[in-house]
Amino acid sequence: MGKKILHNQAGASLIEALVALLILALGIMGLAGLQTQTLVDGRASNQRSVAVQMAEDLLERMQANSQVRMTNPSPNPYVVAFGTTPTNPDCFANACNGTQLANFDLWQWKTTLGNLLPAGDAQVFRSSTDPTQFGVLIAWSENQSRNQETTTSGDLALYTKTFTVTTGVTGADCPANRTCHLVYIRP
Repeated sequence: MGKKILHNQAGASLIEALVALLILALGIMGLAGLQTQTLVDGRASNQRSVAVQMAEDLLERMQANSQVRMTNPSPNPYVVAFGTTPTNPDCFANACNGTQLANFDLWQWKTTLGNLLPAGDAQVFRSSTDPTQFGVLIAWSENQSRNQETTTSGDLALYTKTFTVTTGVTGADCPANRTCHLVYIRP
């Protein structure tokens, strides 16, 4: 009546360790997914913040152009479509009238927008309900590879995200495959 040996318990510690390891691995994968989503959300928030700042920048440019602001010409030189960048009259080197200054402002503004946001572009339009108000619709690609030109077609699909955004304003719709932010300004 000495020692009692339990032979049917052999290997139980190994199974318990493997189950614990599996649970730990699932927890780490969950944390990695959460971290990835946090980074994506942070990037989207940063891009939206840049869009708001760029709309404010355009408002300040429009307010500084007193010739256009006071005369309110029709068509207004600050109205511009997606994919259109006015020519650069270089108002630093030469004196410019209000229309030339508006073209210079839009050239600088759209160039900066393209540098700050991936595939950044914008449309500026008059409000359909208030002639003193302008809509600024800023568009960018939410997920774009920094080295997209060297990316394979299979990898490129990872950076493509389709959004359908409508503004409710005729002629002011978000381009396909873009995220948009609409701001109304009154210079």
